[in-house]
Amino acid sequence: MSPNRNSDSGGMPGRSRRRFLATVGVATAGSLAGCAAVDLPGGSEREGEGDTVEILVENRTADPTRIGVRVEDDDGAALFSRVYSLEPDHLDQSAGVDATPATVRAFTPDGTAATWAYAPDDDLDCEGKDVGITLTEEGFESWYGC
Repeated sequence: MSPNRNSDSGGMPGRSRRRFLATVGVATAGSLAGCAAVDLPGGSEREGEGDTVEILVENRTADPTRIGVRVEDDDGAALFSRVYSLEPDHLDQSAGVDATPATVRAFTPDGTAATWAYAPDDDLDCEGKDVGITLTEEGFESWYGC
């Protein structure tokens, strides 16, 4: 009998875990090619900078977790794809996109998943309306901010 190679995967079968990581890895590599963020000292007044849609991902569960996020345009092409490893009650706001999203997808290795259309409220008074994704014990919640 061979040793159990899935002992650190939370009970997820190895094949599913490999498929999850491979899919997200390929999507992440493709979406990040040629992308870089630069924060200039004292802020920046560059044209279009206020249009950036930030991706805010929060783990509001009692356990550390991985959250995959994919943001797509109207044609289904990836604008952003990344896997976050978050401790309990932690929010990551380190990423964004410079285009208007159409669809947001979030998922975890245990099968929790959600997909929704990017549709922020019109009453938000800002250019790039940020995407908020919160994982709770009940599933994903979406929200928007400035």
